Amino acid sequence: MDVGTMLKPIPSVFYGVLAFYFVLMAGIGYFSAKNTTTLKDFFVMSGKAGAIVSGFAYFATQYSMSTFMGCPATCYKVGFAGLSISVPGLVFSMIIPALLVGRKLIKLGHTQGFLTLADYLGDRFESNGLRTFQALLMIIFMIPMMGAQTIGAGVILRVYTGAPEWVGIVGMGIVVILYCMSGGIRGAMLTDVIQGGLMLATAIVTFVVSVRLGGGFEAISARLLELNPAYMSHPGVGGAYGWANYVSMIVLWSFFSISQPTLVTKFFAMKNYKVMFKATILGTLGMWIAATLIEWSGVNGIVSIPGLQGKDIDFIVPLLLQKSLSPVISSLLITGIMAAGMSTIDSLLISATGAITRDIYQRRVNPRATDGQILRMSRYVTVIIGVIAICFGVSRPATIFKLILFAFGGLGIWTAPVLLGLYWKGATRAGAFAGVAVGEALFVLMTLKHPGWAFGFNPLMVCWAYAMIVMIVVSLATRRASDETLKRHFA
Repeated sequence: MDVGTMLKPIPSVFYGVLAFYFVLMAGIGYFSAKNTTTLKDFFVMSGKAGAIVSGFAYFATQYSMSTFMGCPATCYKVGFAGLSISVPGLVFSMIIPALLVGRKLIKLGHTQGFLTLADYLGDRFESNGLRTFQALLMIIFMIPMMGAQTIGAGVILRVYTGAPEWVGIVGMGIVVILYCMSGGIRGAMLTDVIQGGLMLATAIVTFVVSVRLGGGFEAISARLLELNPAYMSHPGVGGAYGWANYVSMIVLWSFFSISQPTLVTKFFAMKNYKVMFKATILGTLGMWIAATLIEWSGVNGIVSIPGLQGKDIDFIVPLLLQKSLSPVISSLLITGIMAAGMSTIDSLLISATGAITRDIYQRRVNPRATDGQILRMSRYVTVIIGVIAICFGVSRPATIFKLILFAFGGLGIWTAPVLLGLYWKGATRAGAFAGVAVGEALFVLMTLKHPGWAFGFNPLMVCWAYAMIVMIVVSLATRRASDETLKRHFA
């Protein structure tokens, strides 16, 4: 079945709704620019972000194109087993980091003036080399992740309007570059509030529509049992989610969020611990509702829109919306899917910019550079990185989900030095270097060449375990940080 024959072409309506949305995002960026006058404003809102902004910003950043296209498609293929993995994994992606590292990072961010994850690592391990190493790897993994988000926009625009994919990729990229360049993290987080609300509305409406199209809960359940009882049980159709994969996916999206630079930046931006507590509740509630409903809609779509195959399955949500709603409403909600990509790109873009201007240039190349000079430079670098991400999206070297999974895993290895640095005084610079180097090398090998080395688990879990072991062993044999540094970090 060709999805192109099922989706009703609505180019004029879709272009109109999308143009309004893009103008709104650009307007927020213009407003944010007036309140972004220092480097600390640009990267962490001077540590003044409140609970609503912080909660929605993390929820919107964590949920990307894959959440609204790839995850429902997976549930369409395997049944309710898909919900049993991604829902708990995504929901706990803010609770676990908040409990383990959030309070400490907020305190350190305010007292030590940290703006980036590399700031923390460089200071804790007394190493500008480690700071540069982290910044370089972050750029390497973040650009593919940004490019992956733009791919989704290109595909959606092509299917709905017939325009080439590159038009959607370039259009989304330009808008995100504009509001990030002008407003920094303030522009990113304020637009995330709008985008998060739109994503939540898309999930709720899609679920209601899917239940109605399927004839109600009882009719859907009965039909699923008739088609294949595996739709209603674990590990799903074809045994898709055995215990190793099941455990891997839950741990991957929850625990390894700890070292994602976009999350660490959010902690540095929060006012205090009380704000983090409220933001965690708000963000978790939003993620739980959105993940549950949008993925459940994918299962319901098995009954209401049967027969999808291959890449067409990714369009189960747009198909459900177009089949039941007016062109204007469906276009608005489909824009919510694009919002999921934009809200992820903006935080990645700001973090990547900080890696170049703050962590590499100011800390290594030109220590005499003033914050004002770095602020001006950051705006230019934001444009350059954004253009590179757009080019990456146009080239489309792999699927959206594969790109995101690879990039997330590469950044997840840094959970080792983050955790050990926060909780163990004996963690050393040499240990951090060795642990991350071994972990990253093994991760690339297992992902690209030797998946069997992971014993059925996601490579990140196994490689992180090796990174932890190596870091502990090397740290025990090398000199730890100075007493002055340890006092600052463990006071």
